[in-house]
Amino acid sequence: MSSTPVDETFELLTPSAALLPVLAGLRSALTRLGNTPTKTTSRVWENIPVMDISSGIARFSIWMDGYDQGMIPRDDSEVQNDINHRLSTDYEIMSPSDLGDRFAVMLNRASVTSRYRRIAETPDITRLFKDSRALGWQGFDVVSASETEKRLIRNRRMFVDYFRQDFDWTQLRAIELAHAASLIDYAVFMEMVTKEEAEPYARRVTVEAITRYPSWNAFARALLTAQVFESLNDGEIRALQQIQPIEELLQWLLAKVWIDTPWPRLTN
Repeated sequence: MSSTPVDETFELLTPSAALLPVLAGLRSALTRLGNTPTKTTSRVWENIPVMDISSGIARFSIWMDGYDQGMIPRDDSEVQNDINHRLSTDYEIMSPSDLGDRFAVMLNRASVTSRYRRIAETPDITRLFKDSRALGWQGFDVVSASETEKRLIRNRRMFVDYFRQDFDWTQLRAIELAHAASLIDYAVFMEMVTKEEAEPYARRVTVEAITRYPSWNAFARALLTAQVFESLNDGEIRALQQIQPIEELLQWLLAKVWIDTPWPRLTN
């Protein structure tokens, strides 16, 4: 449930005809993901398989990067070159210290959840038009933005308002955790760090994930929510087209991968 106060001064936007199929389709997919059987297991903090959980979380992001089933192909020079380019160029990671810095920035900056929270907590849409961060940009005056950019802000606000009583910004945190977990797997694959050296990063991802989400189902629902929210960048049609294939991907992970790594349920 959202903790954002809603009163007579808080503007709520009704979904447009173009966006409503996206929101309704997402709601139906979230229900189906919640009904898929998964496993949990009782664990104490010292006995959590953090590398297994973190790698499981990373599978979604790695799959979205183009690697089938979220698996990094071994003994493939083209894949090694691609991942090396991804780390060095996209993330400016060329050493273990760079990995630590980028990992911390990715989780602390929290670009997706920060944007969602800002949109949710701003009382009216006019104020959002004056906040460049609502588009995820810095130093941009939205007053002079195009109608396309204003439509994006409206769509994001309609998304937030539609689900306001279902969840808040923390629902979208899963996508940031998945991206951070993929950095760990990529760095281990490239032998930038050993599995032992990667363990503190994996523990950071795993601890937050199991603290925020009670099951793989909940984590899958959060990933789909975040992915559809972000796909609004490309318009309503693209967002709608994202729902089915990503739900199918997540259903496969739930049934074929995550089922073998029960979600830790903490005990005293």
